[in-house]
Amino acid sequence: MNPSETPINQYSLKSLELWLRKLGASPDNDDPSKWFLKFSNWEATINFEQEDLSIVWNCEGQITRRMFSYYINRADVENAIMQGP
Repeated sequence: MNPSETPINQYSLKSLELWLRKLGASPDNDDPSKWFLKFSNWEATINFEQEDLSIVWNCEGQITRRMFSYYINRADVENAIMQGP
């Protein structure tokens, strides 16, 4: 199976951390399950929660929240994150 088609629950934590770093995200210093991704016109908070992956986008004060199953493939999650709110 193509790695980008593999569900994110099949990756090691280290692999997921490396993937987020490649996207430009940085980890929260106090919460290892929380990551931040910032662009000039929006930012996202990525949370590895117990049951789902949570993405919260902030675009000029407009908050958008989405939950993604860990069974979704990495490419789809990446596309959703990078499309922004």
